[in-house]
Amino acid sequence: MTPSSSAEHPLVGQSQVMQQLFQQLNVVAKAQGPVLIHGETGTGKELVAKALHQQSSRASQPFLAVNCAGIPQELLESEFFGHAAGAFTGANKARKGLFVEANGGSLLLDEIGEMPLSLQAKLLRALQDGSIRPVGQDTEEKVDVRIIAATHRDLKKKVETGEFREDLYYRLETFALHLPPLKARGADKLLLAQSLLEKFCHEQQRSLPDFSLEARQLLENYDYPGNIRELQNILERALAFCNEPRIEAWHLPERLKTTREEEATQKEQNRNQEVEQRLLEGNKLPTLDQLQQRYVRLILEETAGNKRRTAALLGIGRRTLYRWLDEEKNP
Repeated sequence: MTPSSSAEHPLVGQSQVMQQLFQQLNVVAKAQGPVLIHGETGTGKELVAKALHQQSSRASQPFLAVNCAGIPQELLESEFFGHAAGAFTGANKARKGLFVEANGGSLLLDEIGEMPLSLQAKLLRALQDGSIRPVGQDTEEKVDVRIIAATHRDLKKKVETGEFREDLYYRLETFALHLPPLKARGADKLLLAQSLLEKFCHEQQRSLPDFSLEARQLLENYDYPGNIRELQNILERALAFCNEPRIEAWHLPERLKTTREEEATQKEQNRNQEVEQRLLEGNKLPTLDQLQQRYVRLILEETAGNKRRTAALLGIGRRTLYRWLDEEKNP
């Protein structure tokens, strides 16, 4: 797998962290065991799951994705494993579950950390035995599905608190991939911005604008707390407002500019605090007389002790200089 983009997904990157991820994807795609993808919300975990599927021997088979947090708890088991006719009120006919529909292919379980413990046990059995039992059915069915789980949660902590099964965690972690946040991807920000912009222009059948230098700087310096999803929204907005050959800084949301100004202010405040701290570490702040004496000594050193030149540089008379030096000796 190489750092490239397609109409299907903008999986791009030249940064070291993404190059490492691409290398891991090449290895994991050839295997058959479960995969656990961890990353912040909006980093593109489903895109990575699709890339894994497309590069695997299962590419010609179904790829299905389900958000475990988006299904009512009472329907989860039926959604995953299906049900027999009459299994419960309203089940007028049998229904295939996601495992059967994805048979031979890959099934992405997004937000796996939100799956209730009762279903985790059944998922573990499906992973270990390759078989499922639809709700209301006495017999089991064999399935061949590669599970790709994704989460922004710390599953290890959820194991410690008893919210996630330890055996399932280690089963899913056969191949663990970490997706870095966009702020950690350096020059990939602009690379990805260009790729997404090309995609949007192709979809809207419009000419591709360039980025002005200031717009590039803003896009590159922003931290993107919402990650790739936020970058997508920023570019869609910019493209909607842009009727020119270039996307300018004023086409971008104000928060990109505000963040930069706030960072500059914070750096200045930090520098001032460091100066104050160094002064305080000397037990007390210097007085004006002490500062005057230090400055006089500095000028004397610059003039190699020439008091006439020193007085001239200080803009005072030689008598005044002699008096200051005498006061320094006899405070």
